[in-house]
Amino acid sequence: MRHPIKAALLCSALACALGSSGQAAQAPAAPGAPAASNTLTVKPVANFVPVTDAIMRAPKPEDWLMYRGNYAGWAYSQLDKINKTNVKNLQLVWSRAMAPGDNEITPIVYNGVMYIANPNDVIQAIDATSGDLLWEYKHPLPAREALHNHQGEHKRSLALYGNFIIFVSFDNIVVGLDARTGQRMWQQARGGDGFVTNSSGVLVANGMVIAGSTANGYGGGYISGHDAKNGEELWRKEVIPHPGEPGDETWGGSPFEKRWHTGIWGHITYDPDLDLVYYGSSGVAPASEAQRNAPGATLAGTDTRFAVHPKTGEIVWKHQTLPRDNWDQECTFEMMVINTPVNPDASATGMMSINPDARKGPRKTITGIPCKTGIAWSFDAANGEFLWAKQTVEQNLVAKIDPKGLVTVNEDMVMKDVTKTYAICPTYAGGRDWPMGAYSPKSNVFFVPLTNLCINVKTKPDTPTPAQGYNTTAVGRFATGKDKVGRIDAISAETGKTVWSWETRVSNYSPLLATAGGLLFNGGLDRYLRALDADNGQVIWQSRLPSQTVGGTVTYAVNGRQYIAISAGGGSLAGLQMGMTKEADMTSGSNAVYVFALPQ
Repeated sequence: MRHPIKAALLCSALACALGSSGQAAQAPAAPGAPAASNTLTVKPVANFVPVTDAIMRAPKPEDWLMYRGNYAGWAYSQLDKINKTNVKNLQLVWSRAMAPGDNEITPIVYNGVMYIANPNDVIQAIDATSGDLLWEYKHPLPAREALHNHQGEHKRSLALYGNFIIFVSFDNIVVGLDARTGQRMWQQARGGDGFVTNSSGVLVANGMVIAGSTANGYGGGYISGHDAKNGEELWRKEVIPHPGEPGDETWGGSPFEKRWHTGIWGHITYDPDLDLVYYGSSGVAPASEAQRNAPGATLAGTDTRFAVHPKTGEIVWKHQTLPRDNWDQECTFEMMVINTPVNPDASATGMMSINPDARKGPRKTITGIPCKTGIAWSFDAANGEFLWAKQTVEQNLVAKIDPKGLVTVNEDMVMKDVTKTYAICPTYAGGRDWPMGAYSPKSNVFFVPLTNLCINVKTKPDTPTPAQGYNTTAVGRFATGKDKVGRIDAISAETGKTVWSWETRVSNYSPLLATAGGLLFNGGLDRYLRALDADNGQVIWQSRLPSQTVGGTVTYAVNGRQYIAISAGGGSLAGLQMGMTKEADMTSGSNAVYVFALPQ
């Protein structure tokens, strides 16, 4: 059922957006200095309760306390007042314009207050029942030309811990705001000279702020651990080995300063019982190993899953899910901590490898699709033992995965010849990209947004530079037998079998939300927010918004009333995916947050 937004609300939202434009370029304040002049406090948050480790371990169902709802990254809510029977009655209850720019934020909600990051580091606290502004902080940024890596324009998440709202700014500074007033309490610069930023946000684990990095044009992307009380950096782990360090020999003699782009920019998860933080790294530029002058190099540190202790950064286990990446198939996306029986089904469609020596039965796993290849992986969460892997989308980059999880790439698709066009699947944007999946403990099924696209790609003949990125040209095409870009697969965490698959013409480029009400929410570039039946993938409600719905949907409750919220707007994203469906109305811009509820 479709529920259009009223024209008056749209006009109001657009007017507010124009009046809420970002801030003028300013020099950053001194580290740790108060920043009252950058904060407008309309009404302090009343009766604020500091967020403790115990609260983070077991968030109240009424709150959406962190990016994906819980440490495990499930994006699952126990709220069920909105369900398959009544979701058709959802209606818009408030909306609020946001600052302009690339917009991919997922709001967090705590005790009836929504905290949201607008593009270009405009952070707000909003009454979650009415949309009224409580406070707003505008982070002072240098001139845009000094920010060489524009991935930090958007924020995908904020963190809430103690009395602080915590984020990494566009200019790569860890900032702590007073959650009650919005005043800056501390900040710590992480360096990078404008080449390093952070796009997906931070996770607070065991009193530590864990922050990754995007490192376009910069050798040495990293993850760092900071004291959550003041932002002090206590450890840092670079991804790419320096000359003489273990793994350097896998880079084929490529100079360190030419090992571009590898970073840790995806979503981070955590298991407090094991005290392990999980994250993944991205690939390297340029794409062609011929232009890297490193034929056959397996590139240690790239496309790797890591498990580390948050207090020290000590690596407990790691697994490279794609060596020798010639195709930007980043493996920096989330894998969920799932306690499940492990009984992989060899007959499951796409199953590539099963560890025959792995103990069957219940265990704590790290399961999901961490890479753009669209290959689903499952590991033992404690020790990294490989359990199983299966292909979801069409892919021709990985030839095989052995019983221990070691990958052999398809030699025919390795870009050794700079004069040749390679027909590769999936695209540089992947069989999946950054929009996160969800998991339902009721069904032991995880859900993931996928893409049915491939490319014909050729290396550019000129000498690559960091500004050129992957130094290739590409022409998109649909995967075999497909004419729809967007897709969601529901996959059993126990067996690896695909339970159902839903497809839609336009890319559904938005993180998923699963609920105890049996619903799965997802937004698309066609401007629809949809609710699907989580048991079969049937669309049972949709509402069209003014612009692309690319933020993550969340749900929360205040005074017993359940709400559904999403930010929309978009920006410069998913170019190839949009190019494949030019007939569709995929308006970008007009950033705003929209909140729905059942009639009272």
